Amino acid sequence: MKRKQRNSGDGQEWLNTYADMITLVLTFFVLLYSISNINMVKLEKVAEAMQKKLGIESKLELKDLPQNMKYPQVGDTKEELTASEAALNEAKEKIESYMQANNAAAEVTQEDDVLYIRFKNEMLFAPDSPDIRQENIRYLDYVGDVLKAKEPEILAVYINGHTADAPDSAWNDRILSSQRADNVAIYLEEQKGIEPKKLISRGYGKNYPIADNSTKEGRDQNRRVDIIILGKDFEWSQLEGDGSGSAQKFDPLTPIDVPGAQSK
Repeated sequence: MKRKQRNSGDGQEWLNTYADMITLVLTFFVLLYSISNINMVKLEKVAEAMQKKLGIESKLELKDLPQNMKYPQVGDTKEELTASEAALNEAKEKIESYMQANNAAAEVTQEDDVLYIRFKNEMLFAPDSPDIRQENIRYLDYVGDVLKAKEPEILAVYINGHTADAPDSAWNDRILSSQRADNVAIYLEEQKGIEPKKLISRGYGKNYPIADNSTKEGRDQNRRVDIIILGKDFEWSQLEGDGSGSAQKFDPLTPIDVPGAQSK
């Protein structure tokens, strides 16, 4: 019997297999790129299908993969910032850089559509005085300029005055803290031209300490002026109730304080 001759071809058959494999790999990465949150069940099915197609038998399960491979991060999944969030973010960077460059005793933080500025201790005011220190007014001046530039994106500016529990003080703590907050608001209104109805000044006296009033270090921390800027897209959050499913709106009369402040 005559033996059948093997079809020699051109020796390039392996290119077909290679091209198929490259196409599958490319398809897989396009799939990863097109989704930000990966459904784990679907991903397991895709991996299993690729293994079968490529002739690979593996006992490795998806749960055994390292965490950074199990949930690949493709691009930035965070929602885009609102106009006011972006404006406050830019304001935060400018003010923070200025304070750091001048070694100012101030803290600047931002959470979503709220910007917090805390002037520590006696930076703006001398002991038992409601008058802004002239030697440090440049810091308030810079903050006012930045806020004025971003005013169209600002809903409100809260100025909270706080004092410490000092029994030997000649001033009533509520009066002193209120006058300090008022003077900051007046300066931002008269010198920087910020719309008056956006400026809300309040004095809390010694009633919202962030440190122990029984020590000098604690009292130094409690003496502060907090400026809280709300972006125009800010929405009063819904606070969870007692677990019964009820909820109530945030009360705008309660203190809006810098994150981490303790009430008492």
